[in-house]
Amino acid sequence: MSTLNKDTSGSPAPGPGEQPDVLVTGASGFIGGHLVRRLAERGHRVRVLVREGSDRSGFAGSEAGAVTGDLNDLASLHRAAAGVRQVYNCAGMSADWGAWEDFRRINVTGAANVVEAAAHAGTVRRVLHVSTTDVYGYPVRPCDERAEPRDTGLPYNRSKLLGERAVREASERTGVPVTVVRPVSVYGPGSKDFVIEIAGLLLRKQMVYIRQGRVPAGLLYVGNAVDAMIDACASDATAGRAYNLRDPGLTTWREYIEALARGLGAPPPRLSLPTPVATLVATVSEKLYGAFGIKARPVLTRHAVHLFDRDQSYGTERAQEEFGFKSPVGFEEGMRRTIAWLDSAEGRRHVAR
Repeated sequence: MSTLNKDTSGSPAPGPGEQPDVLVTGASGFIGGHLVRRLAERGHRVRVLVREGSDRSGFAGSEAGAVTGDLNDLASLHRAAAGVRQVYNCAGMSADWGAWEDFRRINVTGAANVVEAAAHAGTVRRVLHVSTTDVYGYPVRPCDERAEPRDTGLPYNRSKLLGERAVREASERTGVPVTVVRPVSVYGPGSKDFVIEIAGLLLRKQMVYIRQGRVPAGLLYVGNAVDAMIDACASDATAGRAYNLRDPGLTTWREYIEALARGLGAPPPRLSLPTPVATLVATVSEKLYGAFGIKARPVLTRHAVHLFDRDQSYGTERAQEEFGFKSPVGFEEGMRRTIAWLDSAEGRRHVAR
Protein backbone atom coordinates (compact mmCIF):
# COMPACT_ATOMS: atom_id res chain seq x y z
CA MET A 1 0.00 0.00 0.00
CA SER A 2 1.36 3.43 -0.93
CA THR A 3 1.78 6.01 1.81
CA LEU A 4 3.43 9.39 1.95
CA ASN A 5 5.42 9.01 5.13
CA LYS A 6 6.03 5.31 5.61
CA ASP A 7 9.16 3.73 4.15
CA THR A 8 8.25 0.47 2.43
CA SER A 9 11.59 -0.33 0.88
CA GLY A 10 11.93 -3.67 2.60
CA SER A 11 15.10 -2.51 4.39
CA PRO A 12 15.90 0.32 6.82
CA ALA A 13 16.25 3.77 5.31
CA PRO A 14 19.78 5.16 5.52
CA GLY A 15 20.56 7.77 8.12
CA PRO A 16 22.24 11.13 7.66
CA GLY A 17 25.68 10.87 6.13
CA GLU A 18 25.18 7.37 4.80
CA GLN A 19 25.80 6.66 1.15
CA PRO A 20 22.92 6.47 -1.33
CA ASP A 21 20.88 3.27 -1.25
CA VAL A 22 18.98 3.82 -4.52
CA LEU A 23 20.02 4.71 -8.07
CA VAL A 24 17.62 6.33 -10.54
CA THR A 25 18.59 6.58 -14.20
CA GLY A 26 16.68 9.02 -16.37
CA ALA A 27 16.14 11.31 -13.38
CA SER A 28 15.94 14.41 -15.57
CA GLY A 29 12.89 12.97 -17.32
CA PHE A 30 9.24 13.30 -16.36
CA ILE A 31 8.72 10.03 -14.46
CA GLY A 32 12.30 9.88 -13.19
CA GLY A 33 12.12 13.33 -11.60
CA HIS A 34 8.88 12.53 -9.78
CA LEU A 35 10.35 9.21 -8.65
CA VAL A 36 13.46 10.84 -7.15
CA ARG A 37 11.34 13.24 -5.11
CA ARG A 38 9.03 10.49 -3.90
CA LEU A 39 11.89 8.19 -2.92
CA ALA A 40 13.44 11.02 -0.90
CA GLU A 41 10.08 11.62 0.82
CA ARG A 42 10.00 7.96 1.77
CA GLY A 43 13.38 8.11 3.46
CA HIS A 44 15.79 7.00 0.75
CA ARG A 45 19.06 8.62 -0.23
CA VAL A 46 18.95 8.74 -4.00
CA ARG A 47 21.83 8.85 -6.43
CA VAL A 48 20.98 9.92 -9.97
CA LEU A 49 22.64 9.23 -13.32
CA VAL A 50 22.20 12.21 -15.62
CA ARG A 51 23.65 13.26 -18.93
CA GLU A 52 25.90 16.28 -19.28
CA GLY A 53 23.77 19.41 -19.53
CA SER A 54 20.52 17.72 -18.48
CA ASP A 55 17.85 19.80 -16.76
CA ARG A 56 18.00 18.89 -13.06
CA SER A 57 15.21 21.18 -11.88
CA GLY A 58 12.71 18.33 -11.61
CA PHE A 59 14.56 16.72 -8.69
CA ALA A 60 16.91 19.46 -7.44
CA GLY A 61 17.48 19.12 -3.71
CA SER A 62 16.05 15.60 -3.48
CA GLU A 63 19.13 13.73 -4.67
CA ALA A 64 21.94 12.60 -2.37
CA GLY A 65 24.47 12.37 -5.18
CA ALA A 66 24.78 12.64 -8.93
CA VAL A 67 26.92 10.93 -11.55
CA THR A 68 27.26 12.45 -15.00
CA GLY A 69 27.13 9.86 -17.77
CA ASP A 70 24.69 7.74 -19.74
CA LEU A 71 23.54 4.16 -20.23
CA ASN A 72 26.24 3.38 -22.76
CA ASP A 73 29.10 4.78 -20.67
CA LEU A 74 29.86 1.71 -18.58
CA ALA A 75 32.36 3.47 -16.34
CA SER A 76 29.76 6.06 -15.31
CA LEU A 77 27.15 3.33 -14.81
CA HIS A 78 29.50 1.43 -12.53
CA ARG A 79 30.17 4.56 -10.46
CA ALA A 80 26.46 5.28 -10.24
CA ALA A 81 25.49 1.76 -9.13
CA ALA A 82 28.29 1.32 -6.58
CA GLY A 83 26.90 0.40 -3.17
CA VAL A 84 23.19 0.85 -3.89
CA ARG A 85 20.51 -1.72 -3.11
CA GLN A 86 17.88 -0.81 -5.67
CA VAL A 87 18.12 0.50 -9.24
CA TYR A 88 15.26 2.16 -11.11
CA ASN A 89 15.85 2.39 -14.85
CA CYS A 90 13.65 5.29 -16.00
CA ALA A 91 16.01 6.27 -18.81
CA GLY A 92 14.78 5.70 -22.31
CA MET A 93 13.94 7.22 -25.65
CA SER A 94 10.20 7.83 -25.45
CA ALA A 95 9.25 9.15 -28.86
CA ASP A 96 7.22 8.23 -31.91
CA TRP A 97 9.79 9.45 -34.41
CA GLY A 98 13.55 9.13 -34.70
CA ALA A 99 16.46 7.07 -35.99
CA TRP A 100 16.30 3.36 -35.19
CA GLU A 101 19.91 3.33 -34.03
CA ASP A 102 19.08 5.88 -31.33
CA PHE A 103 16.14 3.79 -30.12
CA ARG A 104 18.27 0.64 -30.10
CA ARG A 105 21.24 2.22 -28.35
CA ILE A 106 19.17 3.65 -25.50
CA ASN A 107 16.17 1.34 -25.09
CA VAL A 108 17.88 -1.99 -25.81
CA THR A 109 21.64 -1.88 -25.25
CA GLY A 110 21.40 0.77 -22.55
CA ALA A 111 18.73 -1.13 -20.63
CA ALA A 112 20.86 -4.30 -20.57
CA ASN A 113 23.85 -2.25 -19.44
CA VAL A 114 21.92 -1.13 -16.36
CA VAL A 115 21.46 -4.74 -15.23
CA GLU A 116 25.11 -5.52 -15.95
CA ALA A 117 26.16 -2.51 -13.85
CA ALA A 118 23.90 -3.66 -11.03
CA ALA A 119 25.62 -7.05 -11.11
CA HIS A 120 29.04 -5.37 -11.13
CA ALA A 121 28.10 -3.43 -7.97
CA GLY A 122 27.43 -6.65 -6.06
CA THR A 123 25.02 -4.94 -3.64
CA VAL A 124 21.88 -4.53 -5.77
CA ARG A 125 18.86 -6.51 -4.60
CA ARG A 126 16.48 -5.44 -7.35
CA VAL A 127 16.37 -3.61 -10.68
CA LEU A 128 13.06 -2.08 -11.73
CA HIS A 129 12.85 -1.46 -15.47
CA VAL A 130 10.27 0.96 -16.88
CA SER A 131 8.75 -0.38 -20.09
CA THR A 132 5.35 0.33 -21.69
CA THR A 133 2.14 -1.38 -22.77
CA ASP A 134 3.18 -0.46 -26.31
CA VAL A 135 5.12 -3.75 -26.27
CA TYR A 136 1.80 -5.52 -26.93
CA GLY A 137 1.79 -4.05 -30.43
CA TYR A 138 -1.36 -1.91 -30.18
CA PRO A 139 -3.95 -4.73 -30.10
CA VAL A 140 -7.52 -4.03 -31.17
CA ARG A 141 -8.70 -5.07 -27.69
CA PRO A 142 -6.70 -4.37 -24.51
CA CYS A 143 -5.02 -7.34 -22.87
CA ASP A 144 -3.30 -8.34 -19.66
CA GLU A 145 0.23 -9.60 -19.04
CA ARG A 146 -0.56 -13.10 -20.30
CA ALA A 147 -0.50 -11.74 -23.86
CA GLU A 148 2.77 -12.06 -25.75
CA PRO A 149 4.47 -8.81 -26.83
CA ARG A 150 4.23 -8.21 -30.58
CA ASP A 151 6.70 -6.42 -32.87
CA THR A 152 4.86 -4.04 -35.21
CA GLY A 153 8.03 -2.68 -36.80
CA LEU A 154 7.48 0.79 -35.34
CA PRO A 155 10.73 1.85 -33.65
CA TYR A 156 9.39 2.66 -30.18
CA ASN A 157 7.36 -0.54 -29.91
CA ARG A 158 10.21 -2.65 -31.27
CA SER A 159 12.89 -1.07 -29.08
CA LYS A 160 10.89 -1.40 -25.86
CA LEU A 161 10.02 -5.02 -26.69
CA LEU A 162 13.67 -5.84 -27.40
CA GLY A 163 14.67 -3.84 -24.33
CA GLU A 164 12.53 -6.03 -22.10
CA ARG A 165 14.06 -9.11 -23.70
CA ALA A 166 17.58 -7.76 -23.20
CA VAL A 167 16.89 -6.95 -19.56
CA ARG A 168 15.53 -10.42 -18.87
CA GLU A 169 18.50 -12.06 -20.58
CA ALA A 170 20.90 -9.92 -18.56
CA SER A 171 19.03 -10.86 -15.39
CA GLU A 172 19.30 -14.57 -16.19
CA ARG A 173 22.98 -14.16 -17.04
CA THR A 174 23.92 -12.20 -13.91
CA GLY A 175 21.40 -13.39 -11.34
CA VAL A 176 20.20 -9.85 -10.56
CA PRO A 177 16.41 -9.91 -9.96
CA VAL A 178 14.46 -7.63 -12.31
CA THR A 179 10.90 -6.32 -12.16
CA VAL A 180 9.29 -4.74 -15.24
CA VAL A 181 6.47 -2.20 -15.14
CA ARG A 182 4.41 -1.28 -18.19
CA PRO A 183 2.63 2.02 -17.56
CA VAL A 184 0.03 3.15 -20.08
CA SER A 185 -0.59 6.91 -20.56
CA VAL A 186 1.19 8.74 -17.73
CA TYR A 187 0.07 12.34 -17.19
CA GLY A 188 0.64 15.00 -14.56
CA PRO A 189 2.85 18.02 -13.84
CA GLY A 190 5.77 18.08 -16.27
CA SER A 191 4.45 15.51 -18.76
CA LYS A 192 5.77 16.34 -22.21
CA ASP A 193 3.70 13.85 -24.21
CA PHE A 194 0.31 14.15 -22.54
CA VAL A 195 0.32 17.66 -21.04
CA ILE A 196 2.82 20.04 -22.63
CA GLU A 197 2.37 18.95 -26.24
CA ILE A 198 -1.42 18.58 -26.09
CA ALA A 199 -1.77 21.90 -24.23
CA GLY A 200 0.26 23.62 -26.93
CA LEU A 201 -1.90 22.12 -29.67
CA LEU A 202 -5.07 23.20 -27.85
CA LEU A 203 -3.86 26.77 -27.43
CA ARG A 204 -2.90 26.92 -31.12
CA LYS A 205 -6.25 25.32 -32.07
CA GLN A 206 -4.42 22.49 -33.84
CA MET A 207 -5.58 19.54 -31.75
CA VAL A 208 -7.85 17.01 -33.46
CA TYR A 209 -9.62 13.91 -32.24
CA ILE A 210 -9.41 10.45 -33.72
CA ARG A 211 -12.65 8.42 -33.53
CA GLN A 212 -14.30 11.41 -31.84
CA GLY A 213 -12.02 10.90 -28.83
CA ARG A 214 -14.32 8.16 -27.51
CA VAL A 215 -11.53 5.66 -26.84
CA PRO A 216 -10.48 4.87 -23.21
CA ALA A 217 -7.12 6.57 -22.68
CA GLY A 218 -5.59 4.28 -20.04
CA LEU A 219 -4.54 7.28 -17.95
CA LEU A 220 -2.13 6.92 -15.03
CA TYR A 221 -1.38 9.88 -12.77
CA VAL A 222 2.37 10.21 -12.29
CA GLY A 223 2.14 10.17 -8.49
CA ASN A 224 0.30 6.86 -8.64
CA ALA A 225 2.89 5.59 -11.11
CA VAL A 226 5.92 6.28 -8.92
CA ASP A 227 4.24 4.91 -5.79
CA ALA A 228 3.52 1.71 -7.71
CA MET A 229 7.11 1.51 -8.90
CA ILE A 230 8.47 1.84 -5.37
CA ASP A 231 6.07 -0.76 -4.00
CA ALA A 232 6.79 -3.18 -6.84
CA CYS A 233 10.54 -2.83 -6.37
CA ALA A 234 10.20 -3.57 -2.66
CA SER A 235 8.08 -6.70 -3.04
CA ASP A 236 9.61 -10.18 -3.04
CA ALA A 237 6.68 -11.38 -5.17
CA THR A 238 7.53 -9.22 -8.19
CA ALA A 239 10.98 -10.53 -9.14
CA GLY A 240 10.95 -11.75 -12.73
CA ARG A 241 7.44 -10.42 -13.34
CA ALA A 242 5.93 -7.71 -15.56
CA TYR A 243 3.01 -5.47 -14.60
CA ASN A 244 0.62 -3.23 -16.49
CA LEU A 245 -0.10 0.03 -14.67
CA ARG A 246 -3.04 2.40 -15.19
CA ASP A 247 -5.62 4.12 -13.03
CA PRO A 248 -9.07 2.51 -12.71
CA GLY A 249 -11.98 3.81 -14.75
CA LEU A 250 -12.46 4.30 -18.46
CA THR A 251 -11.72 8.01 -18.91
CA THR A 252 -11.71 8.71 -22.65
CA TRP A 253 -9.34 10.90 -24.61
CA ARG A 254 -12.22 13.34 -25.17
CA GLU A 255 -12.84 13.63 -21.43
CA TYR A 256 -9.15 14.15 -20.73
CA ILE A 257 -8.59 16.68 -23.53
CA GLU A 258 -11.75 18.63 -22.67
CA ALA A 259 -10.68 18.83 -19.02
CA LEU A 260 -7.26 20.09 -20.09
CA ALA A 261 -8.87 22.63 -22.44
CA ARG A 262 -11.15 23.94 -19.67
CA GLY A 263 -8.19 24.39 -17.37
CA LEU A 264 -6.33 26.31 -20.06
CA GLY A 265 -9.34 28.40 -21.04
CA ALA A 266 -8.97 27.06 -24.58
CA PRO A 267 -11.65 25.66 -26.90
CA PRO A 268 -11.74 21.87 -27.28
CA PRO A 269 -11.02 20.35 -30.71
CA ARG A 270 -13.76 20.66 -33.31
CA LEU A 271 -12.36 18.24 -35.87
CA SER A 272 -12.23 14.46 -35.64
CA LEU A 273 -10.42 12.26 -38.15
CA PRO A 274 -11.70 8.78 -39.04
CA THR A 275 -9.05 6.16 -38.36
CA PRO A 276 -8.43 5.32 -42.06
CA VAL A 277 -7.84 8.99 -42.88
CA ALA A 278 -5.55 9.48 -39.88
CA THR A 279 -3.59 6.34 -40.78
CA LEU A 280 -3.16 7.48 -44.38
CA VAL A 281 -1.98 10.95 -43.32
CA ALA A 282 0.48 9.44 -40.83
CA THR A 283 1.86 6.86 -43.28
CA VAL A 284 2.37 9.38 -46.08
CA SER A 285 3.90 11.93 -43.68
CA GLU A 286 6.39 9.40 -42.32
CA LYS A 287 7.42 8.28 -45.81
CA LEU A 288 7.94 11.86 -47.01
CA TYR A 289 9.91 12.85 -43.91
CA GLY A 290 12.05 9.74 -44.24
CA ALA A 291 12.65 10.24 -47.97
CA PHE A 292 13.79 13.81 -47.48
CA GLY A 293 15.78 13.11 -44.31
CA ILE A 294 13.67 15.44 -42.19
CA LYS A 295 14.49 14.88 -38.52
CA ALA A 296 11.58 16.87 -37.11
CA ARG A 297 8.52 14.92 -35.99
CA PRO A 298 5.76 14.63 -38.60
CA VAL A 299 2.46 16.32 -37.79
CA LEU A 300 0.92 12.87 -37.31
CA THR A 301 2.61 9.48 -36.85
CA ARG A 302 1.34 5.90 -36.97
CA HIS A 303 2.27 5.53 -33.31
CA ALA A 304 0.04 8.49 -32.39
CA VAL A 305 -2.83 7.09 -34.45
CA HIS A 306 -2.58 3.76 -32.64
CA LEU A 307 -2.48 5.51 -29.26
CA PHE A 308 -5.65 7.53 -29.86
CA ASP A 309 -7.46 4.84 -31.88
CA ARG A 310 -7.01 1.75 -29.67
CA ASP A 311 -8.67 1.06 -26.32
CA GLN A 312 -5.91 1.56 -23.72
CA SER A 313 -7.70 -0.03 -20.74
CA TYR A 314 -5.12 -2.77 -20.19
CA GLY A 315 -5.69 -5.17 -17.30
CA THR A 316 -3.96 -4.40 -13.99
CA GLU A 317 -5.28 -7.25 -11.82
CA ARG A 318 -1.83 -8.82 -11.51
CA ALA A 319 -0.37 -5.64 -9.99
CA GLN A 320 -3.31 -5.30 -7.61
CA GLU A 321 -3.03 -8.89 -6.43
CA GLU A 322 0.75 -9.29 -6.25
CA PHE A 323 1.92 -6.00 -4.71
CA GLY A 324 -1.25 -4.12 -3.79
CA PHE A 325 -1.28 -1.56 -6.61
CA LYS A 326 -3.75 1.26 -5.96
CA SER A 327 -4.41 4.72 -7.38
CA PRO A 328 -4.94 7.11 -4.45
CA VAL A 329 -5.03 10.16 -6.74
CA GLY A 330 -8.19 10.12 -8.85
CA PHE A 331 -8.77 11.78 -12.22
CA GLU A 332 -10.29 15.01 -10.88
CA GLU A 333 -7.48 15.55 -8.38
CA GLY A 334 -4.86 14.57 -10.92
CA MET A 335 -6.21 17.13 -13.36
CA ARG A 336 -6.41 19.78 -10.63
CA ARG A 337 -2.71 19.28 -9.87
CA THR A 338 -1.86 19.26 -13.56
CA ILE A 339 -3.70 22.52 -14.26
CA ALA A 340 -2.14 24.11 -11.17
CA TRP A 341 1.28 23.22 -12.56
CA LEU A 342 0.41 24.68 -15.96
CA ASP A 343 -0.62 27.90 -14.16
CA SER A 344 2.67 28.02 -12.24
CA ALA A 345 5.77 29.88 -13.37
CA GLU A 346 7.42 26.56 -14.27
CA GLY A 347 4.41 25.42 -16.27
CA ARG A 348 4.22 28.70 -18.16
CA ARG A 349 7.85 28.32 -19.18
CA HIS A 350 6.83 25.14 -20.99
CA VAL A 351 3.41 26.26 -22.26
CA ALA A 352 3.32 30.01 -22.90
CA ARG A 353 -0.04 31.73 -22.70
